[in-house]
Amino acid sequence: GAATAAAPPVAAPPPAGSSVALAWPVRGDVLRRFGPVGMGERNNGINIGAPAGAVVAAAAGGRVGYVGDDLAGQGLTVLVVHRDGWRTVYGHLGSAVVRDGDEIVAGQQVGTVGTTAGDGRPSIHFETWRVRGDTPSAVDPLTVLPR
Repeated sequence: GAATAAAPPVAAPPPAGSSVALAWPVRGDVLRRFGPVGMGERNNGINIGAPAGAVVAAAAGGRVGYVGDDLAGQGLTVLVVHRDGWRTVYGHLGSAVVRDGDEIVAGQQVGTVGTTAGDGRPSIHFETWRVRGDTPSAVDPLTVLPR
């Protein structure tokens, strides 16, 4: 409800085996969950509905590794590389306010919520990846975000 939206986010301890504490990039309803979406496709992240133009914040500190709109189906996207092999991806942004190579801190604005997700509702696409060795694997963001 409106009463909880104004409260500062509370950092929850990361789950076992995780060394990164992630915060929600934007608060809103999860419109699409992680995993198979039919027709052999899968959602490598979650889609979070929020007002168009709302601030999208870095889930953790790190270095911006990509800003652009040439990833198929992702719209304008920012990728942040974090310590300990984690990466976060913010897609369907309305705008990006960081540049490739920027060092950013947790909670810093990376962009704004856009309207390119395809269902007409303003939302962002958010992915969390864990890289072990040279192999990145998508992790369900709901398992690493505070409840």
